[in-house]
Amino acid sequence: MGAARARCWKLLPFRSQPPAREGVPVPEEVPVEFLCPVLGTPMADPVILPSGRTYERACVQACVKLGVSLGPNGVLVGEAPGGAVVDVAIPNDALRAAVRTWCARSGRAAPVAPSAEKAREGVLRAVPPVPSPAPARSSSNLSCSSSGASAASTSSSTTTEIAAVEVEVEKEAVKEKEAVSLRVGEAEEEAVAKAVEAGDEREVEAAMAALRRATREGTASRRALCGPRLLAALRRVLLSSRHTASARADAAAVLANLSLEPENRVPIVRAGAVPALVEVIASTAAPPEACEHAAGALFGLALHEGNRAAIGMLGAVPPLLAVIAASNHAPRARHDAGMALYHLSLFAVNQSKLARAPGAARNLLSIAREHAEPSPIRRLALMVVCNVAACAEGRTALMDAGAVATVTAILSDDARNSELQEWCVAALYGMSRGSPRFRGLARAAGADRPLILIAEQANPGVHKGMAQTALRTMLGLGDSDLSDCRDSEGYYGASAPPHRRRVASWGAPPAATPPSSHQCRSVCID
Repeated sequence: MGAARARCWKLLPFRSQPPAREGVPVPEEVPVEFLCPVLGTPMADPVILPSGRTYERACVQACVKLGVSLGPNGVLVGEAPGGAVVDVAIPNDALRAAVRTWCARSGRAAPVAPSAEKAREGVLRAVPPVPSPAPARSSSNLSCSSSGASAASTSSSTTTEIAAVEVEVEKEAVKEKEAVSLRVGEAEEEAVAKAVEAGDEREVEAAMAALRRATREGTASRRALCGPRLLAALRRVLLSSRHTASARADAAAVLANLSLEPENRVPIVRAGAVPALVEVIASTAAPPEACEHAAGALFGLALHEGNRAAIGMLGAVPPLLAVIAASNHAPRARHDAGMALYHLSLFAVNQSKLARAPGAARNLLSIAREHAEPSPIRRLALMVVCNVAACAEGRTALMDAGAVATVTAILSDDARNSELQEWCVAALYGMSRGSPRFRGLARAAGADRPLILIAEQANPGVHKGMAQTALRTMLGLGDSDLSDCRDSEGYYGASAPPHRRRVASWGAPPAATPPSSHQCRSVCID
């Protein structure tokens, strides 16, 4: 790989063959990306150093033995870095595979790792000559009170100069690191785009696998890679059924990893990636792994408030609902689909979409009341129900689907599950707001008993206040006290007015739930 690039795993030698003359083909020139900066020959065992540059492993080992190091400009300077360099060197598998593929295609023999002696000779040739020391300045025009004062002055001046040089070196290193990151992102983006445009399935698959590994390296890598050309290439891979299942799954995983960075979420949506992700989730022919990663990508994108309207308008709500409702999907796919739905349903337009979607309310309630479902999935369904209940259209759809009776039954049967209990109370509270139907449905379902138990608990909390508010609405008491209800209705009495806490809308969950790990994605897809 060239000295001007930090880490470039180009999978194609994107160079056209020179035209043949007089029937004799001209040998293709070796791509500069495949050459070791020290030896100038194709690399057989390339490794990436912490600086981001790639060298032949034997050259790195020779540097350690000779007491020199690989500098930022690709030349050998300075002192020995120690054996730690070899330990942290990362094998560049993608580049090694690309070199071997190119050699096989061009009829050349695969490169062989150089011997230790040959690597040593190459390192010695690359070491720059040591500059001669600068002549000492004449001291005839300097007046010093004593030799001791002169030595102290010289020592102080030298220390100051060294400190200034160290500061400048540190600044240059930071600038070089930023420039390297930018160059790496541009080089990899170009390599992937050309691989997809070329259409060779093996190269596309290798490019997607290498890109998936690259997006796991860290924040800087994910930020540098999120360019419009690369996003367009990922979209093409996801939308084309002729690509292998592995390539499409890796492309979806790359988008999921890129969405971990907040600054990447809006560019990904603007690049048109959402329709491709929706297509993967909605298609029965899509690989299950691709569907799982696509749900994770939509979850990450939905965390940005500005994306929620666009994602909903692009048709993500119905397929996400289908994923969380289907028990044959992987647990992670259902979880990410549920979290994506939850964040999308924080937006009023998407609440209406869920309310109008055929069978959406019944499916969510069915998931919530099914004891065979994992508790996190049931909780996610109730979280979405609470958001849908924030709009009048959603409350009507939920009560038409029997939500009051279903939530009351869950509240009574799962009294020990505090998380489900809180979300059930939140759902009843949401449906009780401004709906004259709620009172009759709640009385018929017997919602008063579980609500009273929660309203009587000693510890105040959001769901306790919501239980008391829902109970007042159910009894037709408005904001009046509940202390007289025991004698006439058989309810409890209380000497002090109940704690009241109003929630303007379900734009945020109750204080204790959901756990912070459900609010954002922080784990890269391997």
